[in-house]
Amino acid sequence: MQKLVGIIFSVIGLGILSAFFNWGSNIPVMQWPVEAYYGLVFTIGWLSPFPDVLVYILATLIVILVAVACYKLGMWVYRQLVR
Repeated sequence: MQKLVGIIFSVIGLGILSAFFNWGSNIPVMQWPVEAYYGLVFTIGWLSPFPDVLVYILATLIVILVAVACYKLGMWVYRQLVR
C-alpha cells in the first residue's frame, strides 16, 4: 500500500508540473505532458549556454527527479499516517 501511495503522489506531482508549464495555454490536456517537457527544455536552453543535447538530458533528469521526490514524499506521508 505504501508503494501505491508513492506512485499516486508521483503522478500528482507530474500533473502539477504539467499544469504549471501549461497554465493558460490553448492546447488539449492530453498534450500537456509533452508541452511541459518542451517548456522545461526551452526554459533551460534559454537560460543556459549548454548545447541542445545536454539541455534535453538535463530536462529529462529534472522530470525524473520530480517523480522520485514526489514518490518518496508519498511514502513518507503514508508512513506518518499509519503510525
